[in-house]
Amino acid sequence: MLISSMRFLLFIGVSLGVYHFLPRRLQQFWLLLISYVFVALWDWSFTLVLALCTLVNYAFALLIDQTIDQRRLWLWVGVGLNVFLLIFFRAADFFLPAFTALAGNFGLQTPSEGLQILIPLGLSYYVLGNVSYLVDVYRGQMKPEGDFWIFALYVAYFPKLIAGPIERAQSFLPKLARPRLVDIQVLAQSTLLIFVGLFRKLFIADILIASILKDVYSLPANYTPTELMMWLIIYSFAIYNDFAGYTNIVRGVSGLFGIDLNPNFKTPYFSRSFAEFWTRWHISLSEWLRDYVYFPLSRALLRRDSRRQSFANLVLPPLVTMMISGLWHGFGLHMLLWGGLHGAYLTAERVLSHIHPGLISQDQPLSRQILSMVVVFTFVILAWVPFRWELPAAFEFWRALFNWSTFDIRYRRMLLLLPMLFLSLAIDFLQYSRNDEFIFLKWPRPVRAALMGVMVVLVVILTSDDFKQPFVYQAF
Repeated sequence: MLISSMRFLLFIGVSLGVYHFLPRRLQQFWLLLISYVFVALWDWSFTLVLALCTLVNYAFALLIDQTIDQRRLWLWVGVGLNVFLLIFFRAADFFLPAFTALAGNFGLQTPSEGLQILIPLGLSYYVLGNVSYLVDVYRGQMKPEGDFWIFALYVAYFPKLIAGPIERAQSFLPKLARPRLVDIQVLAQSTLLIFVGLFRKLFIADILIASILKDVYSLPANYTPTELMMWLIIYSFAIYNDFAGYTNIVRGVSGLFGIDLNPNFKTPYFSRSFAEFWTRWHISLSEWLRDYVYFPLSRALLRRDSRRQSFANLVLPPLVTMMISGLWHGFGLHMLLWGGLHGAYLTAERVLSHIHPGLISQDQPLSRQILSMVVVFTFVILAWVPFRWELPAAFEFWRALFNWSTFDIRYRRMLLLLPMLFLSLAIDFLQYSRNDEFIFLKWPRPVRAALMGVMVVLVVILTSDDFKQPFVYQAF
């Protein structure tokens, strides 16, 4: 059930209708029930994996808290089981097709013939949430949740399940305990988030994705470098609006239940440095990697060599962290390359900041800031190539992209998509310039009413036949 479909909107309507008539304790069970129903509507077997993860992590957190001598052992076993589960499904999805093809070459019939192992819905996201929960309990930063049903709701809560944001138990469990008041301000903000999210997804991302010619992926040599750069920019805005649209929708839906979810995007394409980009893009994942990979690795290296400017301390933390990010997105050399590129960007930026401390400063003149935005955006979209194209297709795309023998643009179709890019930039610029994602609520009431009417019509039209374009990041 896609969250951009009319079926999902009806599911939310029914869920809210029951939810707000229930007393507080029953609201918890209702949210847990509809979360499991939501997962079962995708595939009932996914609920078994979700329940198993919940039981295992609930038990291991109690063991970590209640034992003294074996706390570290229970932590490593608990984290290891979570990582093993993720790797098992990732590796099965990655190796099974190759194994089946290899066996077929030898004329062998295998049990995996025609078999496709699906990654359980949201597994990559709730595994990270569970790992952070166990680590935080081990560090003494929080006590384990004693109420199993509350913890089960934390793991399974459906608005954040498909593609985040990755909520930490340390911050999310208190939200479940606080009063859930949905007043007129929360209602307005939640509704705005849903409509902006649907607009980003249905009217910008889906149209951009559907417009990209298939040959761009398979035969990049047939296009001029100018055309390839335009298609790459279009893809960059498509994936951004797709994921940002998803986050807006689920944050708005969660707000209607009186539960606030953390933002996952903050106008990332206006970033003036690569470090700033990762504080604005997929924020919950970036912060998770920072706290549970980057900082621990950096501290471990500093214990071995206290010089912060040593080669290992400058290079390894960002490079290892981003390569792990790549592998989290998918088992494949292309994802490892994507993560490695961003790790190299961050490493080069760190080195430059040590050599020229003012070069990466955010207090530069406006012209320098704009130039920095252009440079960062250019390198970020170049890194999207291995994110979208597997190897060696990514190298073929780069080779064709840098073959500057002609500058022709033969497809007017690309030019017709420019208004979508400007719409995306306009939304971001309005929020960026005022540092306020709810800036639209401050517009005059007639303007808001007119825009709301247009949005309602667009949503009804675009969801009337239940668009089948899934969200890009739900595949991770």
